[in-house]
Amino acid sequence: MKTACLKLCALSLAGLLLPGCSMMTQSGRQQAAYQRYVHKMSLGRAKQQRMFHSKDRPMMPVTEPSEPVESSGPMSVSSSESG
Repeated sequence: MKTACLKLCALSLAGLLLPGCSMMTQSGRQQAAYQRYVHKMSLGRAKQQRMFHSKDRPMMPVTEPSEPVESSGPMSVSSSESG
């Protein structure tokens, strides 16, 4: 009976001393949430960089500037021009 009690006390003491118990405090939870956030954002940034440096990414078509088109007369019609 004494050995069972000693084992139980030892396990309880070890459980309290483990670093996982620090997550029970508010600051521990905040630190863990911040670490998850940093990890998630760094993965997203790495993904964006891979896409940016990828050779098979969709490119914007390069268009040459067109010459201005001349119009004959006013093109806009507004209600204030009715007279």
